[in-house]
Amino acid sequence: MSYENKVSFREGRIVLYTRNGSPTFHVRLKVDGQDGYVVRSTKRVSVEEARTFAEDLYDDLRYRVRNNLDTGTHTFASLWKRWLAANRASLSIHRLRYIEGTANRYLLPFFGKRSLESINDVIVTQYWTWRIAYWSSAEGTAKIEAARKTRATKQNPWIQKLGNVAKVPAQKSLDMERTALLQIFHWGERNGLMKRVPDVSSPKVKPRGVVERRPAFEIEEWKELYRFMRGWVREEYTVTPSASQGSPIVRKPNGFHLWHRELLRSYVLFMGASGLRPNEARQLRWRDIATHTDEQGTKHIVLYVAPTTKTGERETIPLRNAWVIIDRLKAASSFTAPDNLVFCDRSGAPIDNFGKTFKALLIRCNLLKDRFGRDRTIYSLRHTYCTLKLLHSDVKIEDLAQNLGTSPATIFAHYRHITTRMKASSLGGQLRPGLSSKGLYF
Repeated sequence: MSYENKVSFREGRIVLYTRNGSPTFHVRLKVDGQDGYVVRSTKRVSVEEARTFAEDLYDDLRYRVRNNLDTGTHTFASLWKRWLAANRASLSIHRLRYIEGTANRYLLPFFGKRSLESINDVIVTQYWTWRIAYWSSAEGTAKIEAARKTRATKQNPWIQKLGNVAKVPAQKSLDMERTALLQIFHWGERNGLMKRVPDVSSPKVKPRGVVERRPAFEIEEWKELYRFMRGWVREEYTVTPSASQGSPIVRKPNGFHLWHRELLRSYVLFMGASGLRPNEARQLRWRDIATHTDEQGTKHIVLYVAPTTKTGERETIPLRNAWVIIDRLKAASSFTAPDNLVFCDRSGAPIDNFGKTFKALLIRCNLLKDRFGRDRTIYSLRHTYCTLKLLHSDVKIEDLAQNLGTSPATIFAHYRHITTRMKASSLGGQLRPGLSSKGLYF
């Protein structure tokens, strides 16, 4: 490639040129504070118009770099190349082969050309939908057929026939791909290429026709949990030293423990009153809480769910007792400005996970397992909200699905045992004396 009609200005930071006999000008920029060069086509054949384009682009990039904004020049493909170059030597040959295969087959075709700034929770959710259906799609089917017709050669003896590829991927496969994607994203965040790692939770794939009931709390268990937490927040705890240090010591919770337990208690009650997903609550800011007065003059809370969450932005109405919880959270927090997070640590940073403390709490009050022996998790609070709302209110499934940011089909599939209970009076039948001498129930 030869550079022709080369013109430079701004002390050599902007270079215009044509190449290989083409009349179209390209630009090469060097912006202070950004590694390497930015190379773009100006799509102009006039040097004056190309210079105007180049200077506008240079000024825009310079502003973005100075203000710590994403320049939009990093794509997933460029992140992948950098990650691979930095980590290739530390990976085993088997791990390297797996990650390269996963990237070339799935990650790069879907994410490759997207800017890192645009990859959010919604895009990742779309990826999983695309990935699960890939080998059943027209593109995937065509690849399988093409692979079957391909013959091995001396130069390429390892031809994949794709004969055993699963039309629906196994759960283990999705979990392994999630781990690989997280490795790449976290490396990008640590190296300043990404400002935020999106939620890449892999969906649960079940065998066809099998829908798992989601562990939740029954009403009596829920009452037992929130009553237990009232005393637990100030409960003494035992420190067990090593054998050489003497007997166990009973201590009262210090200021940090009191604060953390109160925060977890408020979090549990809020999640049970709102049905939010954990990542939706994690991104909730004080500006996202508003009010609405209905036709009867009753005031309700309105929560604005961020567009960067799993299903995008929406408005949701929590239970009215959420007022008390929100007031308690605000009174206990030092970060209550509109842009501050509702659930944050003592420095204002987001709290990554309450999972371990919540599990310890459930073990403490003997509520970790449901009746089928499945562990309850933070996500069980969302399922509890949905279960109790279906059982103890007259809300329609369509309205509940909209409030939760899901589909009526999903509600029915995972909570059909609840809808069965809702129809108990008609399903249980009535005594029909005319059907026999003693009557039959129908």
